[in-house]
Amino acid sequence: MKKFQALKLIALFIVLLCLSQCSKRYSSEDSSGKVKGGKSIYTEKMQVQYSKSFEIEYLDSAKVIRVFSPEKGKKKVVSEYLLLPHGVRIPKGYEDSYVVRIPVKSVIALTSIYTGFLDKLGLTDKIIAVDNFQYVYSPKLRAMIDAKKVAEAGDAFNVNVEKIFSLKPDLVLTYGNGDVKADANNKLIANGIHFASTTLHLENSPLARAEWIKFIAAFFDSEKKANEIFDNLQKEYNKLTLLTKDLKERPSVFTEALLGGMWYEPGGESYLAKLLKDAGANYIWKDDPSSGSLTLSFEQVYEKAHDADYWINVHFWNKTGDALKNDPRNSKFKAFRTKNIFNYNASINSYGYYEYWEDGVINCDIVLADMIKIFHPEIMQSHSFRYYKELSD
Repeated sequence: MKKFQALKLIALFIVLLCLSQCSKRYSSEDSSGKVKGGKSIYTEKMQVQYSKSFEIEYLDSAKVIRVFSPEKGKKKVVSEYLLLPHGVRIPKGYEDSYVVRIPVKSVIALTSIYTGFLDKLGLTDKIIAVDNFQYVYSPKLRAMIDAKKVAEAGDAFNVNVEKIFSLKPDLVLTYGNGDVKADANNKLIANGIHFASTTLHLENSPLARAEWIKFIAAFFDSEKKANEIFDNLQKEYNKLTLLTKDLKERPSVFTEALLGGMWYEPGGESYLAKLLKDAGANYIWKDDPSSGSLTLSFEQVYEKAHDADYWINVHFWNKTGDALKNDPRNSKFKAFRTKNIFNYNASINSYGYYEYWEDGVINCDIVLADMIKIFHPEIMQSHSFRYYKELSD
């Protein structure tokens, strides 16, 4: 009997020893962040291919994300995130990094673009608050809102500090100039709320903007899913560009409309200008060197675009009559007379907000397919519009 008890004690000791070693999986590292034995815990990694605004580095037991200054021509690091699994100590040399424990279990998204990314990654159930319920299109997230599982937290420039603090999220996704401490709310940071900030809205190509899904995925250990999504996206997008690459006929196009007395037309190096080029269109301002918006008068736009073939992205217009309500002079444009005005409002939520604003970035291949169908319908005969539609009478 005593021998049997002794064997039980030895077996119990072995089990406890194994459990102890398992619990030390992430802490058995030296001060450089290297796991003893030199084997990385990350079998799936992400590489940044298109964006020049951030990079991801994998240590043996941690991840480092660096976000660069949005100023053109600069490679200055404005934020360095150290993503640490629970139980891992800060490696030597990264003491000044902004530490976030991963994987993130709860997140607040302060713009609907992030909800589009999270929905695509299958992480909608991690969202505990959004900026404004009205902006949400995702059916799954809307159901969560109706079930009171999601709160409103305000936008990046007017956050509800008390609400966010009470929710105690693992992460708040905001945006700005990439400097997380400048873009975030200082009171919340001081009270242990972690933020992550992107500059995806400043990217001037569709694939670079969509690639920020990798930035978000890193916080959730969703590398495999993000790679699958982006690889398919890039494949489809590049395949579509080949359809328009050698086209001789490229219809002319302009965008936007008067807003507050001014016309904000995208520059020739902008995200939209790149999309239009890839869609086989001749954008009226394609030769402009700026990546931001041009502030123009009606007269300046009319001078260059009065004879353009197409007119797209016209705010909240649904009917051609909305163009006249905006300004009666809009009837002078050729695109108005030929009824070649298209808007990205084919799918909207009950509040009148467009699906395009939520997931158009991460579905830029579908956006491109829609645009090609607008300008070259003969190429995309089997494609059905998802985001765009022609203004009705």
